[in-house]
Amino acid sequence: MPLMRLLLLCSILHISLLLVVEGFAVTRKNTNTQKHGQPSQTRPVIPKNSFANLSARKDGIDICPAPNGKGLGAFSTVAIAKGDVLGEYIGETLNTKEVEGRYWNLRKENKHDRKWRNSRKRRNQGISGDYLFDMGNDLFIDAEDTDVSSWCRFANHADPGNNDCNVEVRARKDMSENGDQSLHLYFIALVDIEKGVELQYDYGEDYWNDKNFNN
Repeated sequence: MPLMRLLLLCSILHISLLLVVEGFAVTRKNTNTQKHGQPSQTRPVIPKNSFANLSARKDGIDICPAPNGKGLGAFSTVAIAKGDVLGEYIGETLNTKEVEGRYWNLRKENKHDRKWRNSRKRRNQGISGDYLFDMGNDLFIDAEDTDVSSWCRFANHADPGNNDCNVEVRARKDMSENGDQSLHLYFIALVDIEKGVELQYDYGEDYWNDKNFNN
């Protein structure tokens, strides 16, 4: 990584979860730049015909309130076997320049950024930056907009080694019909999961360290 980019990333308040699977590494980021003491954004509205809900029904997942004040969560509606692919972490694709202007406040907004932001606000979608995965090669997956994001963005955290931690995220290169390869993220069952169980994975220690620092 170039020195300037490394220094840039170090200067941003964020959390990261490093996933190394099949030789690839991607990073889960929390790029929320809210100042200390500011209230968090209200939760987005999830239309019944949103891609988040449509993908949940397709994959046998129910999006509903989770216990212990965690907001919404993802729950299995069928029994799941260890090793099964539960779904793909899908969202809006952004490049570094777009992320810098829309979430990190590292450049002045342009007309495209304002159009993007107004669209999110008009549809009651969040703009927190908490659902970004850095895929490398100038590519980010932003799963905050439920109209274009899969149900996977609703999976909550569970500590590793805890029985509630029943899912992991794996990166895999897939080949399209025209022969192009692209990196995708999939949720994989770590154990056999019964019907009605919440699906949760480890966000990583840095997530909670930075969250405590900013509270």
